[in-house]
Amino acid sequence: MKHSFKALLFLGFLSLAACKEKNSNVVFKVNLQNNTEKRSVFLDMIEMDANPVTMDTVLAEAGNAVFELKGGPVDEAVLYRIRLDKNEVFFLAVPDQQQVNIQADLNDPAAYTISSPGSNSFKNLLKLFNGKLVGLDSLSKILQSKGEEMDSSKVATEKMFRAQVSQAGKFLLDYADTTQTAAVGIYALGMSRNLAAPDQVQPVLQSLAKRFPESEKIKKLASDFAKAMEPQPSQGLVGKEAPDFTLPDVNGKPFHLKSLRGKYVLVDFWASWCRPCRLENPNVVSAFQKYNQKNFTILGVSLDKEKESWLQAIQEDQLQWQHVSDLKFWDSMVVPLYGIEGIPFNVLIDPNGMVIAKDLRGPDLEKKLDEVLK
Repeated sequence: MKHSFKALLFLGFLSLAACKEKNSNVVFKVNLQNNTEKRSVFLDMIEMDANPVTMDTVLAEAGNAVFELKGGPVDEAVLYRIRLDKNEVFFLAVPDQQQVNIQADLNDPAAYTISSPGSNSFKNLLKLFNGKLVGLDSLSKILQSKGEEMDSSKVATEKMFRAQVSQAGKFLLDYADTTQTAAVGIYALGMSRNLAAPDQVQPVLQSLAKRFPESEKIKKLASDFAKAMEPQPSQGLVGKEAPDFTLPDVNGKPFHLKSLRGKYVLVDFWASWCRPCRLENPNVVSAFQKYNQKNFTILGVSLDKEKESWLQAIQEDQLQWQHVSDLKFWDSMVVPLYGIEGIPFNVLIDPNGMVIAKDLRGPDLEKKLDEVLK
């Protein structure tokens, strides 16, 4: 996985060009039953890793409410979210026809029905993928419960965990490769980041481009993917001194990266809200347990914005090393300092403070540590 999964990070910068029927706007007709109170309902256009754009808002009456929300052009490469106030419930929809009908009962919101074929395909994708995430979360908790001891049982569980990560990535790529809806293919690819290698993604993206030749989004995906796969210039982080920084630790006290000079340090950029980060954490924990007595340590740098969530994730994932964060989300000082385009992201620093590797995942991390910590 030479290029890691950076090639998929461009998914957050897609254009909003329509594919077909550009002169007709979509209308979402919603029948909302058992609405407990009068409330606002929002229609958001959403994109991978980008801020949602609210397109319309209505007031839904208490009881059984019927209302309409108006969006942009009919476009099977776009995804919308119908969101109730307080973010209690939301429904996802692909605007692949001029009128999309949604029937929902707030006593059982997961059982909503929707008339759009693309929306039903996306709903099925999420249902099946969430089932796989449940299995991964279960294995992750088993690994955490085993503590620091690396016995044969833990090794076997880690092997199973990595195999299921690979299977989850393959599932997403297979779904993207067979879907009849551009938006579903785009988002399945986006969800596969950190679960599939670029050489697995490339043929699926090429297939999407052939199947949806009118989609400007997919054309841009293919173009940006090709650029991301090009060899990186020599002026990157590797081979240079690691940019220094000082951030508050979990107690609010300043912690300096340079204070770790003399050791091999994995600077691990992550966040509690980042599911790929949380799925990668068992691999990082395993590396720490295996090598922390060999002049190696880890500095966790979080892009969280809520301290409570950050501290809870540290405890839940058993991340027993130094942690820092300025709790500024993507406005953190480390983002431009290290050119971070997505997380999880890490750099390995030698005892002299030089970056010797970056984007080390799973077995690649332990392989590199075996190499330098002989």
